[in-house]
Amino acid sequence: MTEMELRNPVRAAIGALPTDGHLALIWLRRGPLVTSPLLPLFLRRALLRLGGVKIGKLVYGLDRCYFGSRRISIGSGCYVNSGCWFEGAGKIEIEPDCMLGPQVMILTSTHEIDDGGRIARRSRFQPVRIERGSWLGARAMVLPGVTIGAGAIIAAGAVVTKDCEPGGLYAGVPARRVR
Repeated sequence: MTEMELRNPVRAAIGALPTDGHLALIWLRRGPLVTSPLLPLFLRRALLRLGGVKIGKLVYGLDRCYFGSRRISIGSGCYVNSGCWFEGAGKIEIEPDCMLGPQVMILTSTHEIDDGGRIARRSRFQPVRIERGSWLGARAMVLPGVTIGAGAIIAAGAVVTKDCEPGGLYAGVPARRVR
């Protein structure tokens, strides 16, 4: 918040209405409503495509997920388990035949820290890429700017902060190659 918004919270709330309205539209177009398990899979895919998400022909799962922007693409043959979160302010590219466990979180925004230790208010976006045939376990988290190599396995609960080599098994916080 700016100095003026801190002094007048009512004015700040009114000024935030356009942003709040925009976020509500995103939630309607790419949020849990369109990925409800009450809807058949073909309809979930179609609604997400209408919301701007690029989804391959044979993407399975997609229930109770959130897609934060149109800059997300998921290749054919992928399985996206329930509750996955694609923050997506930066580009997220998931190549074909990947599997994402329940509640996987993929983030693309970060904040820079200056020399004085202050955090920048404005976000900076970095792309995330998950290459063909990778598997992310339940509640794995992928941070901004990471590329996961083809066929890599990310263990449940791992936090991926750096690029992963193809075919490796990564586990831990932060994720390290274990095999």
